[in-house]
Order: sequence, then structure tokens, then C-alpha cells
Amino acid sequence: MKWMEIRVTTTSEASDAVSDMLVSIGAGGVAIEDPEDIRKEIARADSLDYADDAFINSLGDDVTVKAYFPGDRSIIELSELIKEKIGFISNFLDTGKGYSGYSEVDEEDWSTAWKKYYKPLKIGDRVVVKPSWEEYAAKGDEIIIEMDPGMAFGTGTHETTRMCAKALERYVKKGDTVLDVGCGTGILSIVAAKLGSGSITAVDIDEIAVRVTRENSALNSVSGQIDAYRAVLSDVPETAHDIVVANIISNIIIGISEIMPRYLKPAGVLITSGIIRERKSEVIEAYSKLGFKVEEVEEMGEWVAIIFKCQGSL
Repeated sequence: MKWMEIRVTTTSEASDAVSDMLVSIGAGGVAIEDPEDIRKEIARADSLDYADDAFINSLGDDVTVKAYFPGDRSIIELSELIKEKIGFISNFLDTGKGYSGYSEVDEEDWSTAWKKYYKPLKIGDRVVVKPSWEEYAAKGDEIIIEMDPGMAFGTGTHETTRMCAKALERYVKKGDTVLDVGCGTGILSIVAAKLGSGSITAVDIDEIAVRVTRENSALNSVSGQIDAYRAVLSDVPETAHDIVVANIISNIIIGISEIMPRYLKPAGVLITSGIIRERKSEVIEAYSKLGFKVEEVEEMGEWVAIIFKCQGSL
């Protein structure tokens, strides 16, 4: 079967939004090629050094999002729709150069080509994320997370995911209950489970993300600890948790602030990320006025993670 590989040249800031848009209009798969992620990983002192010199030298500066559509769709109509959708996203984010053309590919080619960009990656002090098709042996007390990103593509390379994973390493205690708001591929839910959480509720507005979270939970043998379903926070039963992690966007983090105390125990921990630097103060203000205490603020690249303690914390 023939497929069309649609290419969008964009920025790190907009790559997730562009990918979500492409899936929403019918892409059968999406891959993100962000050269900066690879450069940062290679530069780290504890890098697993998974890319060879020839590959590194071939990298440019732009982020390329590749989406795969059935070959029977009208390329003229599809390209115009994508341009229109990117134009809308550009009202909120720097979308870069935009639509960059297409080519025909065989199904076998596109279904495996993107895997070369997804290799074992250490995202915390202990947590290593690896795709199921790669071999990696744990060193010391490392925790191995196996991931098949599927259409809800997410490898753990993004700064926001790394900061959340590191925060979970610091705050999760054995038996804790965790709520993962905007679970994506389920990577943070699985990290929490592997760190000893007793139960995790994982929710996302995207049914594909929920399905992939369930599949990845099974892959890591933690299905019994993770309950994943499609919902917004207000749909979730108001049960107090030890930890809530929300790796989403600033608008939503601020928007759910009023109801967040219903989902946290006194002295419970709220881990927020997906926050751009310019909106850090807004998020802090929204939660501080509700009695939340700022425990930590971490910045990585253009992104910020803020860890709060709930009302009643000492």
C-alpha cells in the first residue's frame, strides 16, 4: 500500500501541537525529528551516546514533523487543510516554516523509518526510557521503562517530561496514589508505578493517548496499578491523591487551579510542567492565592516545572 509522507518544518515549541493536529485530521502515524534533542542528549555527561558522528553531522536546526496519510487522499485538499490548520496554530505558537511538501512511500518504509530517532534515553537520575525493539541492560539501581509511542508519539526527550520524571523520583513514596492529568503515552504514569506508587489514575482528552497508555502499561507489567481513561479533570471522581502530575500547558494548569485542591491530600504534591518561562509567574500566582506553597521551580530550555504543596502543608 502506498502512503503520503507529509512534511512540516516547525519549531520545538510548536512540534507537539502540529503533531496532534496532523493526527486529528487522519494521519496514520507521526514522527518528530528534533535535532536539538539529540544534540542535548549527546552533550550530557551521563548520555547513553546512541547516535553516530555521521548522523549528528547530518542534522540541521529545524524540527521536522512527518505525518503519514493513505495514498488515496487528495494531496491538494490535504495540503490546503494542513496549511490552514498551521495558520491557526501560529496565532499561539511560532510554527516556523510550515508545510514543506510530500512524497510517496511504501507502508513498510514509513512504519519503521522513524524508529532510528528513538533510542534508550536516561531522563532522570534512575529512569531510562527505551523502545521495546532496543536492547539495554540496567546499570546499578536504574529503572527501565519500555515504550512503544504509537500515534501518541512521545519518547521522553522533551524537557517538560524530563523535569516531571525527576520530580517523581524525588517525591514518590511507596504506596502513594498518583493522578496523571494529560497522560499522553503514559510515560509519567509508568515512572510513578515503577517508583512504587500503589495506584495511578491516568486521564487524557485524546482516546488514542489513552489506548497507548494502556498498551505501554501492559508492556511494562504495571497495568494493575494504572487506570487510564478519557476525561478532563472535572470528570474525575474527587478523590484526594498524594501526588498530582500535570504536564500540559499553562492555560489548562491555571484553568484547573480552582478545583485542584479537591484532588490532593493535605500536604499533597502537585507537579506542573509544560509552562513557558513567560507564564511562570501566572501559574505561581494562581496556585499561591489558593494556599499552595511553592516547593521547587526548575527550568530547562524554554520550559518551567513548578512543584507545589497543597493547602495544609507544613
